[in-house]
Amino acid sequence: MFFAAGCITGFVGCGSATEPLPKGAIPLDPPPVIYNVYWTEVEQCSGETADFAAVKFYYVPGDGGFPVGTSADVVGVWQPESNSITLAEYVKDNPLVVRHEMLHAILKRTDHPAQYFADYCAVLVSH
Repeated sequence: MFFAAGCITGFVGCGSATEPLPKGAIPLDPPPVIYNVYWTEVEQCSGETADFAAVKFYYVPGDGGFPVGTSADVVGVWQPESNSITLAEYVKDNPLVVRHEMLHAILKRTDHPAQYFADYCAVLVSH
């Protein structure tokens, strides 16, 4: 299954320094082996490092996306103020979406620099 991402398409949110967690977000204990592997893959493709343990994970229950800021229906968002990744429940096991949000967290950026999202890590992240 393919998931488009990015601010323009509105599927994967970009975060905001002033936004609270998305409504209904529930803490998620990330699957330790799988998410650690994803994190390492994204660090390797990006050439950047960050502390995986410092990121908090959440999910929003249901089979659809959730609103973030002006985007009505996103499936994931990294929020810098809380260093948190929130995923729609139905994509929390989708590696393309999870790694996309991890790339934001590793880069500590809410935008989508083409060098990382379209070049270095393109095969690992949704875009």
